[in-house]
Amino acid sequence: MMTGWDLSPSVRSEVGRLERVLVHEPGPEFSTVVDPDAWEWDGLPRQETAAEEHRALVEQLESDGVTVDRLGGASEGLAESLFVRDVGLAVEGGLVVGKMVEETRHGEERRVAERALELGIPVYHTVHGSGGFEAGNVVWIDETTVAVGRSQTTNAEGIRQVRNVLETYDIDVVEVPIFGSTESTGQTHLALVFAMVAEDLALVYPQAIPPEFLELLHDRGIETIKVPMREQRNRATSTIVVEPGRVLLPSGNPRVRESLTEHGIDVVELDLREIRKTGGGLKGLVLPLERS
Repeated sequence: MMTGWDLSPSVRSEVGRLERVLVHEPGPEFSTVVDPDAWEWDGLPRQETAAEEHRALVEQLESDGVTVDRLGGASEGLAESLFVRDVGLAVEGGLVVGKMVEETRHGEERRVAERALELGIPVYHTVHGSGGFEAGNVVWIDETTVAVGRSQTTNAEGIRQVRNVLETYDIDVVEVPIFGSTESTGQTHLALVFAMVAEDLALVYPQAIPPEFLELLHDRGIETIKVPMREQRNRATSTIVVEPGRVLLPSGNPRVRESLTEHGIDVVELDLREIRKTGGGLKGLVLPLERS
C-alpha cells in the first residue's frame, strides 16, 4: 500500500515474520519512581540492569533480522515509557494512538505520536474524550480479526473509536471482558493473559478469559495451551513471535517452554527479572510496525 510517507506500517498478525518495531530503552525517566506501591510495582527495579535486559532484547531482535527504531525523548516522570506497545497500534499504513487510563502514563501518547511522524508514519486517530484505550489490550487473531480486552484500562468508548478505524479496513473487533490476573485490580492487559503463537495455536490463562472467547478460538480451529498461575505471574503469556515457528519467551517458564517445544516451536528465552518488577511483560516492550 503506497501512502507517500517514508514508512508504511503493515501489521495484521501476531505470528507473521516481524520486520520492523519501535522500542524504548529505560532511561533516566525510569529512575524517577520513589514509591513503587504508588505505581503498583513489585519493588524498585535497578535502571541500569533493566536497560541491560532491554538491550539484550534489542540484540536478539536485530540478530533475527528485525529493524529496530528507538522512541527516545521520553518525558521526565513517565517511567513506564518502555512499554511502547501499550500506546499505539499500527494498521494499514498508519498508527492509531490510544489514550492511557493510568494517570502515571498520561503523556506517553504524545511522544509516540511525535515519533511516528518523525519516522514518516501518519497518525490515523488518537483516542480522545471519554475514551480510554491501552493497546496492550489488542491481540490479532488473524488478518481480519482482532481481540480487544475490555477492563479498567480500555473502556467501551475507546473501543468504539478504534473499532471505527479498524472497520474501515474490514477488520472485525471481538471484545473480550477480562478479569485480570490473580493479583490484578482489573488493570491487566489482554496480552498478559492471551497470546497467539501460531496461526492455530494460542497461550491462554483461562482464569482471566471468558469461556465464550475460548469457544470462539476453538470454533476457529485454534488449539490453546493453558498457562499455569505461577507462569502467568511470570508473564509467560507475554511472548513475541519473531517469525513462524520461533518465539521469544520470558525466562523461568518451564512448562510453557516445554509445551511450545512439543508443538515444534523454537523458543528463545530472555531474562527480564528487573523489568518484570514493573508489572509489564515482554510483548509490551515492542510495538510492531511491520509484519510480513
